[in-house]
Amino acid sequence: MNTEGAPLRRETFKKLHRRHNLWRWLFSTLLAALFMSFVCFVWFGWVKIGNDSMAPSLRQGNLVLVDRLYKYCYRIERTDMVAFYRPGTKELLIKRVVATGGESVSGLNGAVWIDEKYRLNEDGYGVVNTADFDRIEVPEGYVFVLSDDRQYMEDSREDGIGCVSINDIVGVMHIRLMPSLRFYR
Repeated sequence: MNTEGAPLRRETFKKLHRRHNLWRWLFSTLLAALFMSFVCFVWFGWVKIGNDSMAPSLRQGNLVLVDRLYKYCYRIERTDMVAFYRPGTKELLIKRVVATGGESVSGLNGAVWIDEKYRLNEDGYGVVNTADFDRIEVPEGYVFVLSDDRQYMEDSREDGIGCVSINDIVGVMHIRLMPSLRFYR
């Protein structure tokens, strides 16, 4: 038996194994970087809250993640917090959906009414009072949004905003990152 060939063969296999491991490691790193790029730049967007219109749920300076793909996979429903651009500006607003397409919404005696028979339960949001507003029909493919802090009129009650088209919604907010991590339905 020839013993001189065995050490050479072992060294050759070690070199091939190292090279193979290097390529596997590079491929895995590239794949992970592509996945993280997709998650960070396509699927989710980072938004810093600009004012206290969504207090107490969200405060000025909070950092939140907006799920950009949610509206393509699920139906946007009442109580979802959606991000959209104020018409005519590049200001990103986050508001709570209170009515969806085909419903009517009105404000009467400090409460929000859906189809004039269902009183919206807003106990979980910390909403104190809603100023009265006339009945508004929400067209199909649109949502009616309100601020949690109703003193801010930067929502569907404002003529410049009105009902928000589902197509104009940037994403749905489910995760607050800062000041402390919190998940929303």
